[in-house]
Amino acid sequence: MARERSIAHRVSSLRPSATVEMTEKVRAARAAGRRILSLASGDPGIPTDPRIIEAAHGALKAGNTRYGPVLGDAHLRQALALHENRRSGASYEDADIIVTPGGKFALLTALMSIVGPECEVLVPEPGWVSYGPCVQLCGGTPVLLPMLDQLDLAAMETALTDRTVAVIVNSPVNPTGRVLQRSEIDGLVALAERHNLWIVFDQVYSDLVHAGAFPTPQATAKGRPITFVVDSFSKTFGMTGWRLGYLAVPPQLAKPVSRFIQHSIYCVPGAVQAAGLKALQIYDDVIPGYRAVFRRRQQEAAARLNAVPGIECKAPGASFYLFPHVDADDRALAARWLDEHDIATVPGSAFGKAGSGHLRLTVTAPDAEIDEALRRIETMGVR
Repeated sequence: MARERSIAHRVSSLRPSATVEMTEKVRAARAAGRRILSLASGDPGIPTDPRIIEAAHGALKAGNTRYGPVLGDAHLRQALALHENRRSGASYEDADIIVTPGGKFALLTALMSIVGPECEVLVPEPGWVSYGPCVQLCGGTPVLLPMLDQLDLAAMETALTDRTVAVIVNSPVNPTGRVLQRSEIDGLVALAERHNLWIVFDQVYSDLVHAGAFPTPQATAKGRPITFVVDSFSKTFGMTGWRLGYLAVPPQLAKPVSRFIQHSIYCVPGAVQAAGLKALQIYDDVIPGYRAVFRRRQQEAAARLNAVPGIECKAPGASFYLFPHVDADDRALAARWLDEHDIATVPGSAFGKAGSGHLRLTVTAPDAEIDEALRRIETMGVR
């Protein structure tokens, strides 16, 4: 008897992305004629700077339409190595940088390189919704650990088994916007070194740290050789649709890791990389302004939300997120606000059990829309 056709368990077992599903709900509601005020989008809402667009246009006109180097354009990789050194102090050769189609593929590339069948990866929560599924796609098992306000190193150590190969850490954190402290980073590196673990460090929001230091594992002597760094142009430069990111790898690993690139995407389009190079060149012109806008919006929105009975909110030190605690079932509240009041948010529990009782709100819409959404929330509250 012939075996029944089916898709692979690695795909059928995946839970949908809660953030993508909310985006699609908003898109469908707007297509049906509803005016949705979205406080849910992970898109920063920044128009791509015209100079970036022109760089891509110029590259296309110059004939940059063919296959490029697997690791990425040499000039872009050199610029990324310098950018990383400027931001974190970590030293990279351009040979340690792999250009990828977005930060999510950088994450998948790192995991495909270190996770095999029956391997386990520690994943602190609340955290980005794609961490666990990406581990599963690699044949591994995500070990989800609740730690809302701090990196609980003792809990991580307790969760270790002889199958644990890595830990995924995000700073600034999506969904909370929290920046990990130096003591947490140093403790993480010591834990990873002690137990022979890899660190996958997602720093996609690092250019939106509003003030103060940004501690990283790759900037330490012991962390650099064991850390894969995931980053992206999407949030920093308003380039979500360009699909441009990169993976910074430990020394001597780019060549073997690039085999996954060779057999999957081959290379990122040259014109997109030319746009990324221009983005880095105008960094000082544009990023301080973006950062200031998001910080102002977070502070203003947090103050207004704190005045609403049943909501506790503080402005984080980075990103464009707020993660207020609500005295209600977060999924039911998010559904009610969308269905009855045309306000889109994401339930905190979508980011793990530790996020229950919270909502993830973004301040990426125009000021007038944010103001209107907040006025509606002030009127209706959480009851």
